[in-house]
Amino acid sequence: MKISIVFISLIFAGVLHAASFYKEIENITGKNTYIANQKIIRTLFKNPKSFYTRGHLDYPRVLAILKENNLLHVKTSRSTQIVLSFATRQKYPVAFIRLVKSALNELGYSRIDVQKVIHDRSGFMYKVAVYAASAPDPIMIAENFGRKDAQIVKIKRFSVSNWRYFVDISHINLVPDHLPYHKKVHLPKPLEPYWINVSKVRVVAINSSRANRWHPDIVFYDRYLNVLDNFSKDRKSYNVQLKVPVDAWYMKVSDLYTLENLGHGLTVYLANRK
Repeated sequence: MKISIVFISLIFAGVLHAASFYKEIENITGKNTYIANQKIIRTLFKNPKSFYTRGHLDYPRVLAILKENNLLHVKTSRSTQIVLSFATRQKYPVAFIRLVKSALNELGYSRIDVQKVIHDRSGFMYKVAVYAASAPDPIMIAENFGRKDAQIVKIKRFSVSNWRYFVDISHINLVPDHLPYHKKVHLPKPLEPYWINVSKVRVVAINSSRANRWHPDIVFYDRYLNVLDNFSKDRKSYNVQLKVPVDAWYMKVSDLYTLENLGHGLTVYLANRK
């Protein structure tokens, strides 16, 4: 009798898991597309458990399959306002906003209108609007976030022009690329301040060309963009050497007045922690 109860419980749990999975698919495709293609979808995803990684739905993989089978529709009939909401349980608003804005910028959306910002006990939500003839490709958003160790845990499509993404940023790394250690690296003239990963750096040395008019403006941040320390100088400088704060993750390097003063770039040397 006990064996039967356990067996029935396992079957029931499996049914609930599958139902939850297909509901997530419906959230992505929209109800009408899901209903019209339910048989195809259940064939494509006949083993729901295989689409989970460490308890989370593997969104890049699921989205890719939907797109390959013409089940991921993002185009509108004309250029229009696309509303995108991004929500997270982690309360690191500055880091989260930078994650979202940089992703949209990298996808080619330069005009981003902020519609609503909510910061409460449940977390943080950043709602924006872009203007285009199609919504941003969810696959590209997922991949962009993934490169920065931010994981999409849920997607909700309200319509082709209204999407919501739920994101885990517990392990976020906004500057994943490291400069080589113990080697001088020349950085070209910047269009925006330099952002450098210093999570494993002990000391940084920065050299400026004599042709520049660099007035150092350097800020160290932790992983979630809380300011830890800063260094600035209102006189022209050519060499700066700084000890990196223990909990620092990023370093932003700029000029106190204008980036035009860095027309010949900077040379950076990083000494890592041993």
